[in-house]
Amino acid sequence: MKYTLITGASSGIGKAFAQHYAQKDHNLVLIARSEDKLQLMKQELESKFRINVLPLAYDLSIPDIAQKIYTKLSDQNIEVETLVNSAGIATNGLVSDTSYESQHNQIMLNIVALFDLTKLFLNSMIANNTGTVINVASTSAYHPIPTMAVYAASKAFVLSFSEALSTETEGTNVQIFAISPGATDTNFFSNGGVSYGNLRTPEHVVDVTMSALNKKKISKIDGLNNYFTSMILPRILTRNRMVKIVYNIMMKQK
Repeated sequence: MKYTLITGASSGIGKAFAQHYAQKDHNLVLIARSEDKLQLMKQELESKFRINVLPLAYDLSIPDIAQKIYTKLSDQNIEVETLVNSAGIATNGLVSDTSYESQHNQIMLNIVALFDLTKLFLNSMIANNTGTVINVASTSAYHPIPTMAVYAASKAFVLSFSEALSTETEGTNVQIFAISPGATDTNFFSNGGVSYGNLRTPEHVVDVTMSALNKKKISKIDGLNNYFTSMILPRILTRNRMVKIVYNIMMKQK
């Protein structure tokens, strides 16, 4: 059976993607750490839509967890036709002042798990000549962010990897896409993430993603203001000046 797999599915943008694909009658594999939240989503979505929902409570920062997920789904003859890598975490603070474990786990989740899941399911998508991979990057991917150095760098990987992979899969019916939201009304920003202006909704991010996919884009920055700060300013300013401006903004936020 064909399924859409969504990581970080219990809240925020991941949950909004789950709602979107449920409305499109996609069977869902939902991955997050919270078993209770996933079970509740399963009950709600299966009662409202004619779909099957498989909740998997996993911590994606654990090494080789993607291989375990891939094997489990393969054993159940589940074909992942759409993969949404939405899970992500951030640490806020100087690298020297932030624990090794929290920053290491951030890299494992934001980069390693995303790569592993994409690579593992990509081959079958190419073999079947159909599939979609949506990777949630960030406007943080476009410039360094002191005090969130690892987070911004991890999202730069997501953006670069996704855009390169989208070109590698040209000539197939497999589409790779990266969405770069700015400040969004999710747990990330309520738990200390930096916000600039009004927060966009997770549902809006999903709508922008679907519109860009339909236009065959390889990536998209959500919002004109975000486009200016992510694309225009870094071209106007020197890298040294840009990173210092961002650093001053971050310190004022504290």
